[in-house]
Amino acid sequence: MTESVRGLPARPFTLVVCPSCEATAGQVMDELRRAVRDCPHGVMISAGCLREVLDCAGRRGLHAVVQPCTVDRRPTGAAVRLGPLATESDAAAVGAWLRDGMPDGGALPRRLRAAAGRRHVAHLN
Repeated sequence: MTESVRGLPARPFTLVVCPSCEATAGQVMDELRRAVRDCPHGVMISAGCLREVLDCAGRRGLHAVVQPCTVDRRPTGAAVRLGPLATESDAAAVGAWLRDGMPDGGALPRRLRAAAGRRHVAHLN
């Protein structure tokens, strides 16, 4: 791990956000941008709809996917689906989690984790 500008442990990551989900996501996006700027190897990408990888239909708020990676962007862990991030405090919780190096074990509130899209859920016979 590297050190963030605030002296906290930082872990390289790629955060992909879907701003098309919520037209009023300005404050949420601003909070996420601050968190990414605080992480020396964090990258945020604005993409189109993420419906293929997460279940976001009908849920108000911003949705995203974050994946830990190496400094040169090679994945090092499983992607984490986020959302809906409906308030600035939701985004602040995600930002704190990113700044802390994306620790496991409940550091990210369960309510901020999005479900997998239907395409990524195993079907029963």
